[in-house]
Amino acid sequence: MLCAQKTTVMVLLLGLSGCGADVEIAVGRMNPAPPASGGGADSGGEAGSGGVGGSGGVGGSGGVGGSGGEGGSGTTPCDALPSPIHRYTFDGTGAIVADTVGGADGEILGGASLDGGGVLDLDGDDDYVDLPAGLLSGLRDVTVMAWVARDGGGAYLRIIDFGIGSGGEDPVEGDGSVGESYLVITPSTGFDARGVAALASDSGAAGEVAIPTTPTLDDGEIHQVAVVFDGAAASLALYLDGALLGSAPVGFPLSAIQDVNNWLGRSQFDQDPYFGGRYDELRIYGEALAGCAIEAAWTAGPDRP
Repeated sequence: MLCAQKTTVMVLLLGLSGCGADVEIAVGRMNPAPPASGGGADSGGEAGSGGVGGSGGVGGSGGVGGSGGEGGSGTTPCDALPSPIHRYTFDGTGAIVADTVGGADGEILGGASLDGGGVLDLDGDDDYVDLPAGLLSGLRDVTVMAWVARDGGGAYLRIIDFGIGSGGEDPVEGDGSVGESYLVITPSTGFDARGVAALASDSGAAGEVAIPTTPTLDDGEIHQVAVVFDGAAASLALYLDGALLGSAPVGFPLSAIQDVNNWLGRSQFDQDPYFGGRYDELRIYGEALAGCAIEAAWTAGPDRP
């Protein structure tokens, strides 16, 4: 990947000193908050959705940008991607989403269904996928990677949201549940930088760690998004189309996230809207992949090893 292409994607990243290994990046919010291990949170409603799930958080620093950037301490060779521990290719028909490697099949709720074309379309109204609880259990590190296209919608839609809210397991829509712990990729936020973001917390909005960025998924094309939780490095990292958008320090282990409601398209915060768009594939790796490995997966594309 050329240097010019890297800087086009990472428009939020500050302090670029060059290309390759000499790049130094500091990622921060447009409205800085005092540093804290969990990040500051705004108790007000979310812009664009009226929810409360993505307010606040502190961006991190020190991530390495570009095609060879490291996602924390991941050491996977870039020419030999590991096998994911869970993989959803959205093949078949009906309401069951098969896990082709881990046996943790999910269910499509809200009326959507697979049509045999290897794609899942969610309507943005009430469709979502309920994956089994415990996908993160026992892991110190994880990489969650998805190929998606967004149809539109407001802020704080959820591409993935693994966690639990105040309403417990499978809360009824409209009960006012708010997120208590979660690992999230959202295509849009209410931050000053309103693009794709990663969010993580072990203690609700007050303890949220956030990586807000400016790139969006508004072109209707398929994009790869990936979040890396690196327990050894105590960091969270966000990638778009193989390029590192930013990273942030995390003051809690992955085990602190209670992944009871593992959802595609629905938020632990009841007031957040549903995601409308297309999923081509979802992979979960039981390790923190290096940036070059994530780029290799992007280059290979979905439905491939």
